[in-house]
Amino acid sequence: MITREQDMEKYINKYIYFVIFPDKKIELFKSLRDIQNSISIDSSTISKKLSSGENMFSAKGTDYVFYINRL
Repeated sequence: MITREQDMEKYINKYIYFVIFPDKKIELFKSLRDIQNSISIDSSTISKKLSSGENMFSAKGTDYVFYINRL
């Protein structure tokens, strides 16, 4: 459990991205590679789309939609 604001700040600063999954679950990630391993979308694809302002992603071969944003 985090009981101090300083500890919470350190914890939050480790994470750069959040992903909303098709089942409405939200997870925080430290890198695009971590996201890639979790949702099977290449990190370079994620990076390009985020750079162009896109936040919705679909994994090939599925109908699942993910929302990715940088904190």
